[in-house]
Amino acid sequence: MNKNNKRKRAFANKLHKEIFWLVFIAALVPAAIVMVLLYYLIFNITAEQMVIPEAIAYNLIPAAKKVIVILLFSAPICTAAILFFAYKISHRIIGPFDRIVRELRECTEGKKKDHIVIRKNDKFTPLVDKINKLLDKL
Repeated sequence: MNKNNKRKRAFANKLHKEIFWLVFIAALVPAAIVMVLLYYLIFNITAEQMVIPEAIAYNLIPAAKKVIVILLFSAPICTAAILFFAYKISHRIIGPFDRIVRELRECTEGKKKDHIVIRKNDKFTPLVDKINKLLDKL
């Protein structure tokens, strides 16, 4: 990997932050809704199946405690996983985008005459290939 090709900041620019938060919210909101609805569904069905109020209290409270413990441990883990993947996805989009723009600017200013190089796993490879062919013709 080229030493100049390493990113130094967590977020490359404002667009990177926007895409990160979009991906994060798009994953977290449905997960939170499912979690709340599942919690409600479990206790709503349990309450409907029992007729005696004392029985509801004796059965529902221990079940609620177990579900709360599970949610308290699983929700942060799931949120961290969503954050990690949102960051990775947004980084694979914005990094090459900024690099392409920067290197094209250098080409137009006459500072660079080589091909544009992006990392192996970055997106926009077909675009970079076409730009490099165009640069060869110029």
